[in-house]
Amino acid sequence: MRRILVIMIIACAVLLGACSDKASQDVMYSNDKYGFSMNLPGDFAAKVDVRESGNCIYFVDKEVQAVHPEHPFGVVGRIEAYDKREFSMENLQELEGMYGFRFLGESGSYYFGWAHATDVQLPAEASEKTIEDYRALEKEFNTIIESFRLSEASDGEQITGPVEQTDMQNGIDEYSLIMDEQAISLKSWDYDVDLSAILGEPVSETIEVLGSTADTYSGSHRKTLKYEGLTVQLSSPKDNGKEFWIVSMFLTNERLQTPGGITVGSTLADLKGAYKDLEIVPDGRTDIDNCAYSLDRERYEYMVFEVEEGVVKEIKLYVELP
Repeated sequence: MRRILVIMIIACAVLLGACSDKASQDVMYSNDKYGFSMNLPGDFAAKVDVRESGNCIYFVDKEVQAVHPEHPFGVVGRIEAYDKREFSMENLQELEGMYGFRFLGESGSYYFGWAHATDVQLPAEASEKTIEDYRALEKEFNTIIESFRLSEASDGEQITGPVEQTDMQNGIDEYSLIMDEQAISLKSWDYDVDLSAILGEPVSETIEVLGSTADTYSGSHRKTLKYEGLTVQLSSPKDNGKEFWIVSMFLTNERLQTPGGITVGSTLADLKGAYKDLEIVPDGRTDIDNCAYSLDRERYEYMVFEVEEGVVKEIKLYVELP
């Protein structure tokens, strides 16, 4: 009898191990309609359903969804596809300020981006564990989205994906400030970059709700953090108010530097050596030693260098909200 019991225990252990291995295996999700794929860790894939509705692909917490199966509920993240015949990049820029839409890439036919749900995705009766598990999946989605890849087009159309290494300096987004080898990038969310760990506690912090004069951004939240020689502004959609993304950074001392190695106090010669495609900002100033320079990237992100007497006095990084 003891021998049989031992065999049963061993058999159960083997089966549990096999199940565990299966759950830990990555799953490649492919969408043939829009032509993209993503790598889903096994544990994540086992806990979510992938649902398509309209132009959105939802990644839904199975446990939460089971409570309200009639519609996508418990969305931990979504991918949005926009037909180029109907939408432009300017339209997508508007979405960034409205609910934190983030651009992923484009194919010959579609623009792609992703976002978290901004409305309530958890039932009122959800347990602390359910909430904790949901938040963990939501956070994991932030990492998983980095595996987003567009498929090779069969008809030879040009496709591009997320910003590649060639568009970055040492793997860091160009529109960033660096301190002690840690980067703070425009459009980063506060749960992706720990400002306190990098910069310490701010000298002051204020949060305001934008009024009717903010037009389409009325009701959204604006946070301002002031440090010695640095001001950081962050934004949060009006239905959120808890999670913020970086809208602008104004640097007035040498505490941080750009990925190109430029900081306050750098010379104009250093600036031109680091950035070959600078343009004088057309604000009426024409003295090359006393004017503002910006990068010519034809994007809605800006990096502006204020130069006085041939020396960088201020660096401004900001997203232009339409």
